[in-house]
Amino acid sequence: MTRLVSIALLSISATLLAFAEAKADPGACFLTVPKDPLTAEGLATPYILKKGNCDQTVADQQVFVEATIFDLDTHTFGVYHPLVINEGTNPGAAPVVPQLPKNHVVGLWFGANANSVTLLGKDKTSLTTCVNGLSSKDTFGQVAFCNAEYFFRVVHAADKTGKGVVIPPIGVDLHGKPCPTTRHFGIIDQDQSDNVITTYLQYKTCFAQNTAKNRKKWKKALVINNGSDNALVADFLDPALKCTPFKAPSLMEPNVLLGSMALNELQATRQGAPVALVPSDDPMVLSNNKPSIRKVNAYRKGVDQPLIMHLSQATPKAYCENFGNIAPGYIESNSKQLVNNPSPDTGMADNLLTFMGQRYQASWTNLGCDKVLKKTSDITATLNKKGVAIAVHFNQSKPIK
Repeated sequence: MTRLVSIALLSISATLLAFAEAKADPGACFLTVPKDPLTAEGLATPYILKKGNCDQTVADQQVFVEATIFDLDTHTFGVYHPLVINEGTNPGAAPVVPQLPKNHVVGLWFGANANSVTLLGKDKTSLTTCVNGLSSKDTFGQVAFCNAEYFFRVVHAADKTGKGVVIPPIGVDLHGKPCPTTRHFGIIDQDQSDNVITTYLQYKTCFAQNTAKNRKKWKKALVINNGSDNALVADFLDPALKCTPFKAPSLMEPNVLLGSMALNELQATRQGAPVALVPSDDPMVLSNNKPSIRKVNAYRKGVDQPLIMHLSQATPKAYCENFGNIAPGYIESNSKQLVNNPSPDTGMADNLLTFMGQRYQASWTNLGCDKVLKKTSDITATLNKKGVAIAVHFNQSKPIK
């Protein structure tokens, strides 16, 4: 049976109050979590994006949900994508009711393209295991999760028994070096380990799970996705560098493997030092624009990272030093592969190399590394008139396009 742990930091009344107070903020989305969200029926019940601030048909307002399921008997995983629809609408196709193992644990992770997402409860069972931040007024921003801490604890406990838990090794890339993970200083940004790999189908104002059956039905549907560090690794960097992402069977259709935020973070625990762990100045974990041990740890629990006892264990200086020492060289050394692969966001960069370069430059500033280390970014992106990165410079080297 699924076990639940009461670690909620948000009450239903608090989230409803937050909704009333924040309606004027166009970057804040409010998502209603269904009854019993960790059950098969709950997973197959659409999440409702509240009217007002956000609209699931608008790219920079979309919200996504991702479930990873661990079978306690076979020590294997499954992935499921609960559907998000607009308030007052119906799914374009009924979500598949997943067949869950007899003994299992479910974890849920949320990612938003909007500035923030706040979870609202359909009833008293909805938010029992959910963490949105320190309170409804002090959220992580684009990220939330339910039952994540317990999910990771169970998986690691099973792994220690040596009875079949398979978290694959990181593997090596085409250069013979360790493949990237979400904790590799060569690929992290200002908000590491955030957001999900989930995709949905959109046809006009209707939404459905991205399955072969639904794609056949909706031949003109758009595939929408969450701007995600996890998708960057699994869907873009791994293929470019000839690496194999950690995937598990889809619980929405047979013979399909899917990646997930949880699977990425589990595999990242296999990475050798230096390991990028959420620092105290990451914008997601600031509380009233100040470092907070409680918020750092609340976020780290949701992405399976070690907790800290004091802020000196997550200093911006150490993080920036590793970021600056590793990322520019890593990106440049893989430039030949990256430049020939597509950008995750063509509105930001014209290929994977220019995307990584401008992303590094922006993160260097947004994390305050320029001020902490008194050093400018070692990568500079050249933008066209539309603000799209079309070339990158590594120090004084010739720009690469």
